[in-house]
Amino acid sequence: MASDTRATAPSSYEFTQVSAEEFDPSIRYDAWRAAAYHAVDLLPPQDGELLEGSSRFVRGDGGAFGSHQGSRRRTQFTSRARSAGLGECMVVNLMVEGAVRLDAPDGSQLLVPEGSLAIYNATRPMHYSWSRSKEIYLLLPRAAVLRSLPGGVKGLSLSLDASPLAPFLRSQMSLLDHHGSKLPRKELAAMLDSTIALAMLMLEGLSSGRAAEPEVAASGLYAAALRYLEANCQRPQLDPEMIASELGCSRATLYRAFLANGATVRQALRDIRLDQARMRLSNAAALGLNIAAVAFACGFEDASLFAKQFRARFGLSPRDWREQGRGGSRPNPSPAI
Repeated sequence: MASDTRATAPSSYEFTQVSAEEFDPSIRYDAWRAAAYHAVDLLPPQDGELLEGSSRFVRGDGGAFGSHQGSRRRTQFTSRARSAGLGECMVVNLMVEGAVRLDAPDGSQLLVPEGSLAIYNATRPMHYSWSRSKEIYLLLPRAAVLRSLPGGVKGLSLSLDASPLAPFLRSQMSLLDHHGSKLPRKELAAMLDSTIALAMLMLEGLSSGRAAEPEVAASGLYAAALRYLEANCQRPQLDPEMIASELGCSRATLYRAFLANGATVRQALRDIRLDQARMRLSNAAALGLNIAAVAFACGFEDASLFAKQFRARFGLSPRDWREQGRGGSRPNPSPAI
């Protein structure tokens, strides 16, 4: 058995990424165990199999978020999240690819298939046998979970798929995994905290047996949709149907979420594109970019329509805005309509 190599708790709201291939095979097990496993212990590989994989992790004030993908492996939960700095934890896990088998000391087993969303009690002795897989997870302090879910997790795990908030939490976790490392610290903190709050709200709903309030679900979807638009606005073909499909909801549900926040999907997409174009134009002269190139890079296929919408929003033509980027005064942007 390798020595108990341990990592110190990561700083709050700092996204870390690490790959097993960064470590020499001679030390890979110890190094990978310390770097990538925050709430579980990685058991030594069987038959001399070389570990492969990548991991992302960020710790917040109310919990932590991570993702892991890689080769077959075996893990066991410890009573404490040993390098996350969170103490006793429960884990909300989304199996994106592959499967995991849970083995309890009493001999009971449970196979968790691809696509499942469930919560595990990380304080219970348990062995986990993972196929080649990818999972996205939240680490939640046990005391906070028990306040939201007084009964706790009775069996090996508790499925969350039946919750009306499950599609929204799936979207939030997936978006955080794909785009979290690109976010500034302030925005990352907001997204992580809102994802943890959504998970806690889901657990409260399961405990009380009541559905989540429609306005709460709409708020979660709206936040996830805005983040998706910001990350994908450069795609000219982006439309409400495509956005709804990516977020795992119907187009009507997406429309209602935006309407509840006084907006429409197309209006929000237009404004995000214009805001990104404005930032690019501020540096366009220095970078040698022309206006048509900026428009196309932000998802506008029609340069004349882009110019018209830009002037309506910011009070200057794109050309004038670019020229005044050298230090001239600019009018305040007009309110979005």
